Amino acid sequence: MKRPQNPRNRRPPRPVDIWRSPAPLPDVEPVTVPQNVVAMVRSLGDPAVHGTVDARDYIERVIERASAVAIALALSADLLAEADD
Repeated sequence: MKRPQNPRNRRPPRPVDIWRSPAPLPDVEPVTVPQNVVAMVRSLGDPAVHGTVDARDYIERVIERASAVAIALALSADLLAEADD
């Protein structure tokens, strides 16, 4: 078992310049709208909890809502990719 270190033996953290210029942000890429947002979760099978039907439905609703919010944000920022028909 490892012994706790003596606080006097620890080196103080190296100071960080919080006012430095950050690295430039990457270019913005358009957001595509998925066809089925819950496909990946469904492919994992039922959750391993009691009442799996209710849990699965709740998880799918949360994912669908999060997807709708993400699409709305992308639309408001004019970042939606063009639809391929």
